[in-house]
Amino acid sequence: MNKSAIRAFGIALFLVGALLALAVRFDFNIGLPTKASKNTEHVEELQKKLEQANKKIALLKEQVKQAPKENTQKTDAPKTTAKDKQESASQGNVTTMTLQIYSGMEPYTVAQKLEDGGVIENSIEMELLLANPKYARSLQIGTYEVNSSMSLEEIAKLITGKKQ
Repeated sequence: MNKSAIRAFGIALFLVGALLALAVRFDFNIGLPTKASKNTEHVEELQKKLEQANKKIALLKEQVKQAPKENTQKTDAPKTTAKDKQESASQGNVTTMTLQIYSGMEPYTVAQKLEDGGVIENSIEMELLLANPKYARSLQIGTYEVNSSMSLEEIAKLITGKKQ
């Protein structure tokens, strides 16, 4: 190989590297897989799972409505409504936990920790909320005190540092 061929090859490598650096810097999609596309696919998958879960819930509600009312008439125990359950939960059955968020944690991990700690009931809803552009890539490293009386929105604002 002669000197000019090697020099031309070196210049070509430099230009390709510079173009790739610019593409990454300004978020140009040049055909390389990106984290954003991975997250979008993951969000779509989670939305499908949520839709399936909602369909199952609706089906179960229909089955409960169609159940014979004889079973409810036979029991003499006082009926508890959802409002009563919510009031009893707010009176003393509040679960509190300390949530540690480390560098590189994904919304999935945070939502799983909250569900495992008994603070939230459905980690998929929290994960979808944190994948929302309003909160995406905003998880703040730190230690947070969260409890089950907080809404998903309040928890998301707390751990992302968004204004209350």
